[in-house]
Amino acid sequence: MMQLLVIFLIFNFLIFLNLDRLSKIININDKPDGKLKKHKSTVPLLGGTIFLINFLILILISLFFDESVFLLSFSNRELFSILFFILFFYLIGLYDDKFKLKPEKKFILGILICIVSLSINKNIVINSILTTFYDHTIFLNNYKFIFTIFCITILINALNFYDGINGQSLIFFIIIYSFLAYKSSLTIFYIYIIFTLLFLLLLNLKNKIFLGDNGIYLIGTILILSIIYEHNIFKSIVFVDEIFFLLILPGYDLVRLTSTRIFKGKNAFYGDRNHIHHLLIDKFSLLISNIILLSYILTPIVFFSFFNLNFYLVLFIFTISYIILIIKLSK
Repeated sequence: MMQLLVIFLIFNFLIFLNLDRLSKIININDKPDGKLKKHKSTVPLLGGTIFLINFLILILISLFFDESVFLLSFSNRELFSILFFILFFYLIGLYDDKFKLKPEKKFILGILICIVSLSINKNIVINSILTTFYDHTIFLNNYKFIFTIFCITILINALNFYDGINGQSLIFFIIIYSFLAYKSSLTIFYIYIIFTLLFLLLLNLKNKIFLGDNGIYLIGTILILSIIYEHNIFKSIVFVDEIFFLLILPGYDLVRLTSTRIFKGKNAFYGDRNHIHHLLIDKFSLLISNIILLSYILTPIVFFSFFNLNFYLVLFIFTISYIILIIKLSK
């Protein structure tokens, strides 16, 4: 563990020293437009690239030095499918950050990537689900392929919709990966991921980098694979309820935004300033906005997993509090 930490510090110190050079190489920046983007200066969209460098270093360490990082040995086929999955989503995000892909094209490309990856690696197919409110395992059988693609697509879009202000998505990812580290035996892997996210958070809060779509897609796909492996292989997340409450805030905001846009006759996937983070930042400081978002992320999973409250009770409390917050912010 100490060796891994030293490697992390060395590589990220080098990244920090060469941030401007890396920014010029990638040459993808986020410019303020006075509408959706109200930051004051041009900021490089380097989040995904920095995370990718760290993730590839972690894979190399596990392949050649320490297999205990992942607690299992991947076959060449399995490793290829994982890298294919995360790298192509990263490239879609990178291309979108540079040239602005239409949402419909991103959606279709995402489904194609899922089909190829799931066909190669059956371990990332969700075969069954178990909940606390239904005391039987639900086997998906012929629907497992479609169900998995549906879950991946919804989650990727929810995470993309949720990203908007400095620190927001990175704090969310840190909370989720910390919960996985607590539940799982893959502690070394998750700690390395959390260190990387903390480094990105520091750069993000100083306006040195933004995650961009490339960062959201990359970190999001690794999160998806982690959750599926935890559920299928390691069995550390047995109940789907936990996953549901981990992701409920981005999920609720996705449903609210898309349904509102469709009701108004607009394209469901084209941006506006009605996201929860926009509503918060228009009324509060960045710090207060992130504290409110953090409380909405932590409350449901803490109540459900640590205080063992009933699923429906937690769902009811969260739903009412979310509705009240949106109504208050919309005034």
